[in-house]
Amino acid sequence: MTLPLELTRSRLGRAPQLLAVDGWLLGAAFAALALLFIALFGERLAPHESIYFVVEHGSDPRPYDPGVVFPFGSDILGRDLLSLVLAGARTTLAIVLIGGLSRVAAGTLVAAVGSWWRPLRLLTESIAELVSAVPATLAALVIVKIFVKADTTIWLFVGALLVIGWAGPYRVVRAEVDRLMNAPFIVGSRSLGIGRWRLFWRHQLPHLLPVLAVNLAQQVVASLVLVAELGVLGTFVGTTRLINIEESLSRVISGPVNAAQIADPPEWGGLLAAARTIESLWTFRWLILVPGLAFAATAIAISLVGFALARRYARRDVIEDLSSRGALAFCALAIVLVIASAFMPPRYAEAAQWAIGAAADVRPSLDTPTAFRDAGLAPIGPSYAIKRDLSGVVQTGPATVTIGATSLKERWPRDTTRRTFSSDLRSLVTAGTGGGAVEADVVYAARGIVPSENPPPVSRSLLGLANPSLGTLIEDYADDYAGIDVRGKIVLLVRFYGFRHDTYDRNGQILARRTVLGTTADDAVGAAVKRGAAGVIYVDPDLPFYTDVITNPPYGPINPYTRAEREAPRTTAGGVPAVIISGAVASGLAAQSGLDLSAYMGWDDFGQSDRNRSASRDIGVRARLDVPIERQELRTTSYLAEVDDVSHEATHVLLWVVRSPGSGHEALDAMVAAARSLAPRRAPFVFAEFDPSLDPRTNAAAVTSALGARRVGLVIIVRDLAGSALRFATPWGDLIPALDRYAEAAGVRAIATRDTAPRTFVDDTAPFADTKTIFISGNDDGGTADLRADASAFICYLAGRLALGAEELPR
Repeated sequence: MTLPLELTRSRLGRAPQLLAVDGWLLGAAFAALALLFIALFGERLAPHESIYFVVEHGSDPRPYDPGVVFPFGSDILGRDLLSLVLAGARTTLAIVLIGGLSRVAAGTLVAAVGSWWRPLRLLTESIAELVSAVPATLAALVIVKIFVKADTTIWLFVGALLVIGWAGPYRVVRAEVDRLMNAPFIVGSRSLGIGRWRLFWRHQLPHLLPVLAVNLAQQVVASLVLVAELGVLGTFVGTTRLINIEESLSRVISGPVNAAQIADPPEWGGLLAAARTIESLWTFRWLILVPGLAFAATAIAISLVGFALARRYARRDVIEDLSSRGALAFCALAIVLVIASAFMPPRYAEAAQWAIGAAADVRPSLDTPTAFRDAGLAPIGPSYAIKRDLSGVVQTGPATVTIGATSLKERWPRDTTRRTFSSDLRSLVTAGTGGGAVEADVVYAARGIVPSENPPPVSRSLLGLANPSLGTLIEDYADDYAGIDVRGKIVLLVRFYGFRHDTYDRNGQILARRTVLGTTADDAVGAAVKRGAAGVIYVDPDLPFYTDVITNPPYGPINPYTRAEREAPRTTAGGVPAVIISGAVASGLAAQSGLDLSAYMGWDDFGQSDRNRSASRDIGVRARLDVPIERQELRTTSYLAEVDDVSHEATHVLLWVVRSPGSGHEALDAMVAAARSLAPRRAPFVFAEFDPSLDPRTNAAAVTSALGARRVGLVIIVRDLAGSALRFATPWGDLIPALDRYAEAAGVRAIATRDTAPRTFVDDTAPFADTKTIFISGNDDGGTADLRADASAFICYLAGRLALGAEELPR
């Protein structure tokens, strides 16, 4: 016969206090406190931060064997596995503990309510049967993938664990509640009119505690196993970043993996996700073994807690034990750990004070030399100014095109800070074109294809695996210049994209894509000029979508015409005027002359057989092109300064602000605010306001040559700060996790950096091609936030970590 615990105590009397200690309960308390300690202090006490990469270590291949660089080995990108496990403990333990508690709480509540009303009991039974029949891993994977739009959060994971796991505790508690419902003390309590909730919480729940303790441990362990399984399937909590460390290597060799997805924070499931390769099973077993041991140790500790509680309270009242000295001591230790973790300073806490000071000292800086002097910076050389006097050809006004009664005018001056070009007309002034005004008849040269100038290669692939050459694909095409005379005329050309062939599956999805690029605008325009054209109108349907703003991810394709003008600038006045117009405008102009350009505004397919006749012809209209250019004597002025009393042999950080026409002085203000904070601290920083006009590559070389023997280990390039948050980018992937960590620690507004920027980010406005470089800009989302304080705080936090010896920064 089952008796209530309080009745048992009243009959038998209070048990005498024993000197013997419950070893199981003591071990469970130690295990629980150990897990709490690791969750609260693991990241802080780890040997290294998760943002620290050792990308090279002599000739040792990555991942490094245990004992070579780190005691427990490294992951595939060169991070310490032990530090990653400790850093990810808080997130992982929070997921499984909250998930297990929610499962047991939900199952207990549903079982209690279902025992009161039979129709509800039948409904909960049916739903529990359905939930139990679905494979837990598959169901959790589907739930997470359906609701994930960006990053997987802890609460989404907990929700998935709850939805698929409440049925198990429900069945266990339901069986115990059914058994207790017929116990005499329950029947007596009901006859006395005790309410359902009081009956459950005061009389039934104490008897359920042993079962709940064991089941809670089982559910936490089951949640732990499910987190591991989802990790193996590539689903984990946190921000997912694609890290490519090739740019940080002194040499790239075949073998080691140089790019991988990582989770931030390094939750244990994410560590398993990064190790799910055949090589990890056979060659690099520690990639799975180290996080696997963490899973196993945690499961054993949680099972010990559950077993000890079930054993302890099989014949004891938990409510009475809550006031015991042992329980009070345990709670006191837990509270002390929580309070200590709250007051324990983070790594490099002093760097945060550097950031706060810089953010509070932002003010307008209209005159750069004065701002540098007031900040306490010293000039490099006789003055702050780095001047270049040169002569060059510049465009002095907007290009205009008139065809028949229709006129177009270029937007001038060009705004290179816009997300996309967003215009239907631009000039093209390069060494192969030019400027001036010309009025002449218009001749349509289609796409300017001349097969004889692109002959097929002599040897061809015998295996048939490589794409055919452009010459092979246009071998049977008509010569677009064969039937027309372009001398002294304005040539209308349509961009030749090239060839693209897609292979589809039965559902219409693209399986594979093969692409062969056509001729470039430089080549097409140059061919027309070579044949005697007086002017060129080149149609590019993608013109409005190009961008001059380099971002990651990009707003659109990088403007090829801006690049062409930089790489081959015009050095003399005159030449042949050339303009680029968009497809939409070109279609409207061509329609006036009966031309249909739509068939040529796209990709050709491999083996296309309808191009053996050219659409080239005189169209019987006159046009006028005007691209005003002139040769001028010009001067570019950049400004350069440094923190005084710093050894030239020290590794410097170069803070490089790019002056941008059309934008304000926000980037300069942020740099000067950082300078005011760093100059008194003697931080090894060099500050440059860079003038990219005319010839940015040569301008950058002039500024960097003034640095002399100073060694630069890191470059921070600050561009336009328009938007609601900062955006970071770098081709050096090992810096990416640090950028977001710095932003969070400095309290600045920034969007997550999810992947490695392409090498093309280091353009002509960058001072060094092979030095680690970080790009800071606004996210340009239309927001009007003042990001000057955020940028200066980020820079000074980085400087503070550098001064305090942060190992992830170059030295």
